[in-house]
Amino acid sequence: MNNVAGVTMVKSVTDGIEQKINSAQDFASWEVLAKNHDKLSGYEEWKETEHSDLYDYSEIRFRHHKILQLIAEPNAKELLYRLNEGVHGNMGGMGHPALYTQALSGTKMLISEYIEATVEALSVVHKCPENEISFSEKLDFFRRASHCYGRQALMLSGGGGLIYFHHGVVNELIAHNLLPSVISGSSAGAIIAGQLGCLSDQELSSDYFINKRYTNNNNTSIVDLFLGKLTHEEIKDYKESMLDQIVPLDMTFQEAYEKTGRYINISISPEGKHQKSRLLNAITSPNVYVRSAVSASFSVPGAFPSERLYAKGYDGKPRPYLPNRRWVDGSVTGDIPAKKLSRLYGVNQFVVSLINPLVVPFVNDEKRIQRKGLKKSMSESTRDIIKESLSIIENVLAHIPINDRNTSQKLAHLIRMLEQDYTGDINMILKKKDFKFSQSVVDLTEKEIANLIHAGVQSTWPKIAAIKNSSLISKALDGILEDLNAQSINGYQDNKHHVFI
Repeated sequence: MNNVAGVTMVKSVTDGIEQKINSAQDFASWEVLAKNHDKLSGYEEWKETEHSDLYDYSEIRFRHHKILQLIAEPNAKELLYRLNEGVHGNMGGMGHPALYTQALSGTKMLISEYIEATVEALSVVHKCPENEISFSEKLDFFRRASHCYGRQALMLSGGGGLIYFHHGVVNELIAHNLLPSVISGSSAGAIIAGQLGCLSDQELSSDYFINKRYTNNNNTSIVDLFLGKLTHEEIKDYKESMLDQIVPLDMTFQEAYEKTGRYINISISPEGKHQKSRLLNAITSPNVYVRSAVSASFSVPGAFPSERLYAKGYDGKPRPYLPNRRWVDGSVTGDIPAKKLSRLYGVNQFVVSLINPLVVPFVNDEKRIQRKGLKKSMSESTRDIIKESLSIIENVLAHIPINDRNTSQKLAHLIRMLEQDYTGDINMILKKKDFKFSQSVVDLTEKEIANLIHAGVQSTWPKIAAIKNSSLISKALDGILEDLNAQSINGYQDNKHHVFI
């Protein structure tokens, strides 16, 4: 068989595998197919070969060999010295996104093996007797290492009824023990974040998000809701019925953290045009009720009225929080609040689940594209043109009679959505082929729900290796630091303490 015929045959086989990959129903099946594809296409050999100009393989190989040697000796003091040279997520460029765009299943084996060895080394130092490494030395090292290494956050966008895509993404992350401890959500994403903050690991097990449904108990028409045909009482009853299925009445952000150890963050937007958005969590607003924050975050302008927040007072009773302010849908100004999460938690890698139907058509998975192409440039240009056009219309409407200013305000909200950045380092983006815009504002059939969930699950599979490699060290550091912090506070060892101190 000549070379051309051989290449043609391989391509025919890999094309067939790709079709099966697109219809895979579970991760195990997908992974087998992806590995077969990598083997036939030559990328399995690429993974096993250390050499690449995408990262400093010689530096990673040297450090990997030295760490394994010190673990085997064992020599904890020297291991601590080596780790002090730097525990970095992008050591030798090993965090380069392009390293995860080559093979379908994973990246260079050297990178994965180095990360696993580093996690083992951290455990050795943590468990080392105090006559070799003192408690204060350990605490100092792990605090510095955690600060330097950073951590991962999951950001969940708004998107109405398309929320079930988030279900698939989150359920798959839970199944692989890869759910970050820092999570943000706005609007529909806030509904997911609220549940993640208030439900224990045990409660979230057994495919909780695969089976979870939001029932319209009072048979309210969602179309009538968005068309403004419902009374204030009907809207209130509908919303309370929904909230009863999401979060408890009386749990604050601090209480949620103490229960689950997860830092959930809920984005809310100001009703007024010139006010600042807020990110509610156990650090900035520990006494605010999670339910109140979630309720405000999915107060979609034009469908739900703006809301006041409520918090638990010193006497244990509810009271207004920032009583002179009212809030609306978090996705208007804070759909993907990366900068705030970076400042609060030292987050330096973002995993995004994006379902916002207003922006999905204009967004590409930028981190997986090595060079800007025509398609990406066209998407940015289209978004800029729409944004400019809406700004002109908004300025015109702002100067016409008062009864039309509601339209101007809605346009202002839309403009602020288009001005935001929507991608992170690792992105699960709802594909245009997997949804209809109308699904964001109408009741879905069970088949539509199942399709959205599966789309979320399937979009997560190719990102599992990247999420795992970038989170293993930070998860190990956070777990060790939580233990050391608890030991350092006499008499409170059984309580949950903030890692970020």
